[in-house]
Amino acid sequence: PLVWDQDDETAIRADEGGVFVTFGGPPRHARNRLRLGLAADDLHNDVDRLVGLGATRVSEAEGHLVLADPDGNELILQDR
Repeated sequence: PLVWDQDDETAIRADEGGVFVTFGGPPRHARNRLRLGLAADDLHNDVDRLVGLGATRVSEAEGHLVLADPDGNELILQDR
């Protein structure tokens, strides 16, 4: 869940706790240097949820899908 969203900085954290994932700053217009890989319990439903939140589909292959957030940052989702 989202745990911080203020001053152009956002943080998320797994439901069970652990490490925060933070990102922020102005959108970059250069090639992404960081890709976030996510394991999905139900790839189809998770992709639909992310697209509903503003992600777009970039590419698709068997077992994984690449999405981009509204700023163009890539997310790779894979079946568990």
